[in-house]
Amino acid sequence: MFSNLVVPVDFSTASISTLAAAAKMAAQVGGRVDALAIVDESADVAALSYDLVRAIERLGPQPVQVRPLVHSGPNVVAAINHHIEENPGSMVLMSSHGHGRSAAVLGSTVDELLRAMFGPVIVIGPHASGCSGRLDGTYVVPLDGSPRAEGVIPIVAPWAIEFNGRPWMVEVIDDGAGNSEPVIVQSSYVSGRADALAQQISRNVEFEVLHGRDVASSIVDFAKSQDATLIFMATHGRTGVERLAAGSVAADVVRHATIPVVLFRPPDLR
Repeated sequence: MFSNLVVPVDFSTASISTLAAAAKMAAQVGGRVDALAIVDESADVAALSYDLVRAIERLGPQPVQVRPLVHSGPNVVAAINHHIEENPGSMVLMSSHGHGRSAAVLGSTVDELLRAMFGPVIVIGPHASGCSGRLDGTYVVPLDGSPRAEGVIPIVAPWAIEFNGRPWMVEVIDDGAGNSEPVIVQSSYVSGRADALAQQISRNVEFEVLHGRDVASSIVDFAKSQDATLIFMATHGRTGVERLAAGSVAADVVRHATIPVVLFRPPDLR
């Protein structure tokens, strides 16, 4: 869980607009938003601080305080991680794209953060910039049968309890890969995980087996059909998701989803 959100910005339109979604989320926990720009040590911090304040003002009134912060340093991820450690209860929310005047906030930065941090990161892709910022509603939780993919379930459980979320466990089956198992066999895995989570959070958890050769598209389309508010994913599973920046399923979901994606990297992969 979190009490404040830290949004790395690089002065691109994409990263600045992400602050509005963060403010909506932070308002639901009574927190604040830290707009954090990491610049090269030779940059003019004072001038960039002024520009960041103006950029926040152009967003208009926000439901919570958006605090402008400009830090200098050679390593973006180390600076973000240090800020998180210095501000307990904070979580990173960031854009997965953008090219700005400070250190770039790109998919590779998301991946590096996941490798360095012990908690999840909320990622907003290019098609989710106008998201509602809701923390309740329907949660889509893709699984693939691997313990690493299931590593995101302990993240989902407290969110569902705290924000009254309604989880959907989903698994994508590629029928073109020669999978001839009966439907009841295909659904036994994901239904079992749904039942286990339901007992843990004391509420119904739905499940679905999806069919399609494009795993990411199947997940994104299902999220749209359920009017979901969040997708929760581990960044490594049986499907070989190793680097968010390397065209993985998680990266494809972030790239095409119209809602934020909560990403978590299993501890054994750090």
